[in-house]
Amino acid sequence: MKKVFAAIIILAILGINATLAAPVENGTVYISENVKVQIHPNEELLGIVYYLAFGNDTFVIDRGDYIDEVEAHFGKYRNSTAVILLRDYLSRSNRFTWKDTYLARIEMLLVRCSEPPELKIPEYLEEYYSEEGVPEYYREYFNWFKNEFLPALREFANETDFMEFYRTHQDYYMEDLRLYGGALSLIPPDEFMEEHAGVSNVTYVFFHPYLVAIHGHSLTTTENNRTAWGAAGFLPLVRRDPQRTVWSYKTARDTMMGLPLNRDLINSTGLDELLYLNFIYHELGHDVTIPVLNTLDLYTYSYVIDAARDDMPYLTTYDGHYVGLTMIYEGFADAWADYAISHVNHNYTLLAMQMQKAWGEFWVEWLYNEIQSCALDVKSGELKNISLCVPRALESLEKFASPENVTKVYNLEVPVTPVRALDKGWFGNRVVVIYGTANLSPTESRNIKSFADEVAEILRKFYRRNGGIDDVVVKADVNVTPSDLSSHLVLIGTPSTNRIVDIFDDYFPIRLERAGEGWRVIRENNVTSFLLLDEESPLRAVYGNTSVAAGGFQTVDKAALLMASVNPYNTYYYVVWIAGTDENMTKLFKNPTYYLSSYEIWTPGAIEVGFYNKPLAERLSESFNATLLLSPQTTTTTTTTVRTDTTTVPETTTTSVDSSTTTTPTTSPSKSQTTSPVETSRTTATDKNMCGPAALVGLAIIPLLIRRRR
Repeated sequence: MKKVFAAIIILAILGINATLAAPVENGTVYISENVKVQIHPNEELLGIVYYLAFGNDTFVIDRGDYIDEVEAHFGKYRNSTAVILLRDYLSRSNRFTWKDTYLARIEMLLVRCSEPPELKIPEYLEEYYSEEGVPEYYREYFNWFKNEFLPALREFANETDFMEFYRTHQDYYMEDLRLYGGALSLIPPDEFMEEHAGVSNVTYVFFHPYLVAIHGHSLTTTENNRTAWGAAGFLPLVRRDPQRTVWSYKTARDTMMGLPLNRDLINSTGLDELLYLNFIYHELGHDVTIPVLNTLDLYTYSYVIDAARDDMPYLTTYDGHYVGLTMIYEGFADAWADYAISHVNHNYTLLAMQMQKAWGEFWVEWLYNEIQSCALDVKSGELKNISLCVPRALESLEKFASPENVTKVYNLEVPVTPVRALDKGWFGNRVVVIYGTANLSPTESRNIKSFADEVAEILRKFYRRNGGIDDVVVKADVNVTPSDLSSHLVLIGTPSTNRIVDIFDDYFPIRLERAGEGWRVIRENNVTSFLLLDEESPLRAVYGNTSVAAGGFQTVDKAALLMASVNPYNTYYYVVWIAGTDENMTKLFKNPTYYLSSYEIWTPGAIEVGFYNKPLAERLSESFNATLLLSPQTTTTTTTTVRTDTTTVPETTTTSVDSSTTTTPTTSPSKSQTTSPVETSRTTATDKNMCGPAALVGLAIIPLLIRRRR
């Protein structure tokens, strides 16, 4: 029966309309007998209780009519005991990120219980929390869950007839299940993990919520008396994996900061599937590496984490993955995910590793090469399983970056990004938002000033969210002083509208230059760029039917730009530049705080994201002449010699750049590229996911929540 059902579901995933009316068994898609993905009733029950407790807040996903039906069915139960208990528990801290942690902590236990209405706790959880070594804090939490919250949740499920609601809303859940199923079919975990990791006799289960964004994490449990690995919760789509698709924007929630998201979107199911694969293979990477990492002396390598802490003190405060040594665990999980995804889209792997570096994991490309080598040994039979080479990979890290040269290597590897540029404003370092006033109508001037005020207010909220001291001011370009310019800057406008941009942009690694009715994209050497392509983009005729390609625009007509670099006036500070080909395009990047690429150029149907490191940005600023800022200026458009483009593509938006302009890796990074850092800027690329042990419940509970005790 399962095989028949699996065949029906596979047809549904392929989009054959006749099968869409087929029943879905408990919100579950079976990829094979050993792999399933489910909108889990326990997580959905928790999500509905959360909605009743807090309303349509940051954590609630935009599900349209489904929310109306939840309200109609469950609205009268807002004063139930389960709702009150959850509201009280999640309101214990005024730190926004702790709400994310507390909610995930409850879900981690709940997803291991039997389905409603029984919600029976498995014996191994009972046994674990009765052991002497468990900290009293976690024991108290478990007792609250077991003796107070779970009985109230059972009562709520029975009283509301939750399972009937769940069974009659399978059509809604298929919206996400089709995407998840399609992704899992690209790299079936049972086949891939056996061939490349040496793991067999394991069932793979992936449990996800639908209504509420619950922090994703790895999952080890049992399924039909067999060990089961997988993931639970929701894939992270903000801060660790900035969303850029219609589906990911709809489902993304900034559960770290609660700030509004920008609409720099394309429609790409292929990119959505890659985002999901990145999430689940990251979690499977934990399964194959954590048991060994737990036995090793990781403190020897804490200096690589300290390099990120020194450079980005705010990020490493609000992201719980920087607690203790957790980023070592994250690096191995990311490297495994990167290796897995390289089998379906190598360019996405290169893009992903760059974004992972931008989050502070500057060693991830080195680790990727080590994991790739280990996996080849497993495939050839030289190694029994991937876990056996974890010590070897870790020990080799010091060859890449030692305590003596770690800062130098860090700056060569980590790209300059808006995340990095805006980080130090948290400590009260001044951030000046400078808007342009030239060549604008009175209405345009008012609108740009209003937009600058919005950007500044988002930055203030960003810094205050975790107890920071903000000093964010807004100034017109004609009113700035040398003191203002010796600050972290956010520039708004093009060279023709903003005097400071007109003077600075010659010293930026990326800029836009007028070319007839459009804009030519100018990049310096050693800038690495990628294109994210909409399903209907004409550029697929050039790059092939792919969602992520190595390349960049030549010219653009309608575009928005977000870029970060060092401040040419004072290279100790950073500058973020927000611009657009018209007023509406300029306003696209209202929230610049979560971008992990050095720049992004958004156009309808395609997005270019690119990367460069700090030494390159500093080198470009060496010839900056500060006297340019001391005399009255009229805004002019600078003229730059443009390199010859080598590929002509359809329409007015073109995408290919020649090798003298942009470095776009198309082959797997080799060990020779990464063994010893070089003085020149690096040109290979990378990304990530999240989850992870400590961000959710602290290192002390990792052994329980990642690996079942026996």
